[in-house]
Amino acid sequence: VEPVAAEMRLLLLLLLMERAAAQQRGEALSFHFTGLFPAILNLASNTVISSNATCGNPEPEVYCKLVEHVPGRRIKNPHCAKCDANSILSKERHPITNAIDGTNQWWQSPSIKNGQQFHWITITLDLKQIFQVAYVIIKAANAPRPGNWVLERSLDGVTFDPWQFYAISDSECLTRYNITPRLGAPTYKSDTEVICTSYYSKLNPLEHGEIHTSLINGRPSSEDLSSDLLNFTSARYIRLRLQRIRTLNADLMTLSVRDPREVDPIVTRRYYYSIKDISVGGMCICYGHAQSCPLDPVTKKLQCVCEHNTCGENCNECCPGYHQQPWQPGTVAKGNTCEKCNCHSKAVDCFYNQTVSELFLSLNSHGVRQGGGVCIDCQENTAGINCETCRDGYYRPAEVSPYSDFPCVECNCDLRGSKLTVCARHSTQPGQCVCRKGFAGQQCDRCAFGYRDFPQCVHCKCNLSGSTNSDPCSPCTCKVNVMGAHCDLCKPGFYNLQEKNPLGCTDCFCFGVSDVCESSTWLTAQVTHTTTPKLLPTFILSCFQGNGRALRLSPPFLLFLTPLTKTLVGVAINPHGFVDDQTGVRVSRDDLLSALASVTSLTVRVHLNTSTNGPIR
Repeated sequence: VEPVAAEMRLLLLLLLMERAAAQQRGEALSFHFTGLFPAILNLASNTVISSNATCGNPEPEVYCKLVEHVPGRRIKNPHCAKCDANSILSKERHPITNAIDGTNQWWQSPSIKNGQQFHWITITLDLKQIFQVAYVIIKAANAPRPGNWVLERSLDGVTFDPWQFYAISDSECLTRYNITPRLGAPTYKSDTEVICTSYYSKLNPLEHGEIHTSLINGRPSSEDLSSDLLNFTSARYIRLRLQRIRTLNADLMTLSVRDPREVDPIVTRRYYYSIKDISVGGMCICYGHAQSCPLDPVTKKLQCVCEHNTCGENCNECCPGYHQQPWQPGTVAKGNTCEKCNCHSKAVDCFYNQTVSELFLSLNSHGVRQGGGVCIDCQENTAGINCETCRDGYYRPAEVSPYSDFPCVECNCDLRGSKLTVCARHSTQPGQCVCRKGFAGQQCDRCAFGYRDFPQCVHCKCNLSGSTNSDPCSPCTCKVNVMGAHCDLCKPGFYNLQEKNPLGCTDCFCFGVSDVCESSTWLTAQVTHTTTPKLLPTFILSCFQGNGRALRLSPPFLLFLTPLTKTLVGVAINPHGFVDDQTGVRVSRDDLLSALASVTSLTVRVHLNTSTNGPIR
């Protein structure tokens, strides 16, 4: 029997909103959710409800129905009944639990025959966990609806905030609650507006009246809930603070100036509160990431079945490993699914970093640098924001994928030849250790070219420019015009040691004056002119200085250059071809030889006259 009863209670708990909202004057709440949102449930059926006063407690009392005792209204067989909280007859007992049991039984307060204090009665519902409440429906039984009262909410059961005020008249909104009344049917200007209305406090009907309080419908963000509206409608405790029983106008003056206990009982026995049903429509707070919220058999609470890679009691955080983007609540328009971090299968968790996102440092699972996921505790010697590189002392070979089971290889740098224990991880030569001078190899475990005797790796001194050797560490064999133990000196009468010269050094040429020379330290420069392949008319002008005189070639000779071929230019040194650079007077043979005896500079100028905007030097 017990499992069947439990199943029935669960079935009752899972009633859809539309079914409960159909009682709201046929108006359906505007929840057009297409995303992951749980169904609206009648939360009151599983709540813990209490009141601070109930008729017949501690003593039995007699009450009369106001509808049967209105002057001038003929009622067939009017009578008064007994309320006894300890009666064996259920029809004489009216506990507060009757208001949520789904039957036609009702809760009833003591009548004001027992004292004026029974205008003020508090009813509290504990929903057992925090829900998002969409509406509250209250149905009266054999008495009018309450006159003045306040509907309140709380998260902790200690601090309560008002949801809505109800008053017998619009003037009562101002005098009692200091709130400008909202005329007509309740409307809302903001998501968190608390209004006062007299719409549901009218005397008629004298029994079976209803009060419909919509907390979401009609507010600005009802279609796509804002955080303000979500916070405003979140509650675990709901409290009804009843503050004034609705009475006939004819009795109002009498009851306001006299103690009810001194008034004819036939009047005071007919004024009390009675509620036959309290419905609380709401749903689990799953932040748009769950479409079901079943009852947990262990905790006896409704639990979100989180989707969209979300976790937490209310799907209020991304699951481990899904923090590529920051957690966001799901909305009607967007699911905001938590995105998996790209850790190349080397980490199970990550965290979101806004700076990493702004600098585009994190790679998502699609290979795009978008998001701020940072992997935690990378395995298999990997490291980096996405576990895409290796930790110090390891490297990933260029041909190995970061998705490989074991992508990182130990550097194994030879400390006899390496400066560090770490090796290159991001260069074109991953795994290359940082070698000391004279050492080479990926692990710096051998001598570099030109060095010998590992691990000392001393420098080999044979000059390859002056020798026929291909290895500077083999016995040195000098070229024809070169001498020295290391083949690094030109023989007398030779100069300009060059690697490309098969003889090593060039014969001295001193116009017969001397056969002794040495290599010059003069600098040379090369100018490249890039243009379309065609002949370029070019003027060659040579000038040199020596013994305080500057001589230049005159006249300059014309040469046609082309980028397609290399042109060698030879300038004859003779007195007829040079003039003094200052005076322009042609020089003698002695002048020329005097300058050539001690040349300090030589300049060659090439003038290209190919620009449409003027000559190019």
